[in-house]
Amino acid sequence: MSPGVPPSGQGMRPEGNNIFFRFFLILLLFSFYLLFCLMRPFLHSIILACVFTAISFPIYRRCLSLTRGRRVPAALIVLSCITLLIAVLIWLFVAGFVPQAKSSVGAMNQWLGGAHWSEVLKTHIEPLLLRVQEYVPEFTITAEDIRQNITSLSSQAGQFLLRHATSLVGNTLLFFGNLLLVLLIMFFLFIDGESLVRRMAYLVPLKSAQTEVVIESMRKMSRSVLVGGFSVAVLQGIAGGIGFAIVGIPALFWGAVMVFAAFVPVVGTGLVWGPAVIVLSIMGEWKSALFLALWCGILVTSIDSILRPMLLRGSAKLPVIFIFMSILGGINVFGVFGLLYGPMILGLVAVMLDIYADEFQEILRGRLGLGPDKQ
Repeated sequence: MSPGVPPSGQGMRPEGNNIFFRFFLILLLFSFYLLFCLMRPFLHSIILACVFTAISFPIYRRCLSLTRGRRVPAALIVLSCITLLIAVLIWLFVAGFVPQAKSSVGAMNQWLGGAHWSEVLKTHIEPLLLRVQEYVPEFTITAEDIRQNITSLSSQAGQFLLRHATSLVGNTLLFFGNLLLVLLIMFFLFIDGESLVRRMAYLVPLKSAQTEVVIESMRKMSRSVLVGGFSVAVLQGIAGGIGFAIVGIPALFWGAVMVFAAFVPVVGTGLVWGPAVIVLSIMGEWKSALFLALWCGILVTSIDSILRPMLLRGSAKLPVIFIFMSILGGINVFGVFGLLYGPMILGLVAVMLDIYADEFQEILRGRLGLGPDKQ
């Protein structure tokens, strides 16, 4: 054997300052970086495909039993159902959401500039402002300033919604290209996903039980956000939209707005139907206002308080305020994908802290002066 050459099988062992191990580690990290550069344009599609595959995998198993173990037909059945559902949602968006958004924004601007709002400002707001100015002369805001600011904000909000809705419609080709890629990745994950997960679990330098905990935590958190959070929000939007339709308010647009408002803790959908009740009251539609208040206050609120615990049963237990902050932070960093990424990152941090606490519990107890008999 030549001097200086390590024996066979020992050149890659992390012993001391082994230059071979360091070189291998640098090369491994560099290869991961190159792989990330290659996959970065498709990263959102890959993550969404993994999440949707994990959520719909129980359905795939049932289809697998129906197709007598043939994986390709089972995967095609699941993907066909997903494609049909997406097609229905797209049709509803294009056929109803955009036109109702335009009409709702126009009606809102017209109402804010009309006699109803001017009368409210003159009757209720202006005397209050005058009373404040008696005690604080520097306070120079008038009712007309409030009306102009609200009209401007309403116009800007409407333009923002219409601009983004038009942008979504304009990027149809890009959307369908990404959708096709997600479905294609899901197809191969259905067929080879289990063996791929086993291979990755083998390569990850964690105990097998810890690896399973991390994977299960990610699956539960993604299911919590998509199946639990989104399902409850969509159901609340549908129920609220029905109530809006009954009182003559554009249902599809404001129901969709209610879906997004459902993610806000404490107030939730009240951000949408509460002002609607106030507006109806100002316009003198007392019966419609009372009906909408009872409909949304009882039915829509009950969906959140009853169905959410049922749909999120067994999911990761994290404080609501942290989940809300993770959603806001995720949207700020990742855009719309932050609705999913934020809670998943929060769940990953939580499970890694649990693993850390379990792995180093003796050291942590020793620092606190807790022996085995003081647990």
